[in-house]
Order: sequence, then structure tokens, then C-alpha cells
Amino acid sequence: MSENFHENDGASERLAALRESVPRVFPLVAYHGPVTPYDGDWLAGLTEENAFLEEYIWLYEALHGRQWSEVPKDVVCAIPSELSFLTSEAVAAFLPAWILCSLENITGKNEVREHFIYTFSPAGDAGLTDFQLGRLRALSPDQRSLLRALLVEFAHVEPSEFLRDHAAAAVKFIDDNF
Repeated sequence: MSENFHENDGASERLAALRESVPRVFPLVAYHGPVTPYDGDWLAGLTEENAFLEEYIWLYEALHGRQWSEVPKDVVCAIPSELSFLTSEAVAAFLPAWILCSLENITGKNEVREHFIYTFSPAGDAGLTDFQLGRLRALSPDQRSLLRALLVEFAHVEPSEFLRDHAAAAVKFIDDNF
């Protein structure tokens, strides 16, 4: 029993260190670049043809001009897959908000963490691989290193074996490409 207790202490310490390193690795800078691939493509009103843009509009309005530390938690939690809607540059700017939410409830279900892991797990499709590589290239080496360390931790502590496997695959994907 004490061995498991000490293992959990080690994981808690590592997760705390990762959490504390986020502000050192990701600068607090207001982001004014493209938030989604559809910025500005929306018309004055939503129609049947452009209704799919509603989430993109919401993300743009919630994120544009903000620092990652100013992103409300409910924006990250509202649609956990939102990270995949962002441009590579916006991912680099706002990733810390998703990182911090993904670290919550580490021993239980966390939809933000689930989609976070999927975002960086290799897809097998060449187009998606290029897309993922673009996101990773938008990160500085220190940011990629923090992301990798976080995914390594998720590969060990995530309750779902399926997600642990995806986190491990994401680590391998980063290692193989950088």
C-alpha cells in the first residue's frame, strides 16, 4: 500500500512542477493573430450554409486579443475539442489554458484532457499528420518539451488505458519528429 502511496506522491509532485512551469514557458502576451481558420469568413448573420461557423465565431470572440491566462475556464470546458479548431499560432498562444484544465481531476474523467491527448496523438492520415506537425512547430522547443513531459505523465497517470496509449503515441510522435 505504501508503495502506491509514494508513487502517487511522485506523480503529484511531477504534476505540480509541470503546472508551475507553464507560466515560465508560455509568455503572457495578448494574442491578436488568427484564432481559427475561418476568422472573418462569417457574414452579418448565421445562415444554414454558414451555421457551422458558430463555434468558430464564439472562439474568436472569446480568445482574440487575450492572454492565455485571461481565457475563462468555461471557454475551455464548454466544448472540450475546441483546441482542434484553433490555428497553429493560436494553439501556441492558448495551449496553457488547455494544459491547466487537463491537469484537473487527474485520477478521474476529464474531457478536456481526453481531447487534449487526441489533439497531439498521431492520426495516421497524412493530411492530419501535417496539421499536427504544424501545431508542434508553432511551439518553441521549451513549450514542446513541456507538452511532451505532460503527455508522458498522462501516459502513466490517466485512468483510461485507451487514453494512456494515445498519450504514449503522442510522445513517440513528438520524439520521432523533433
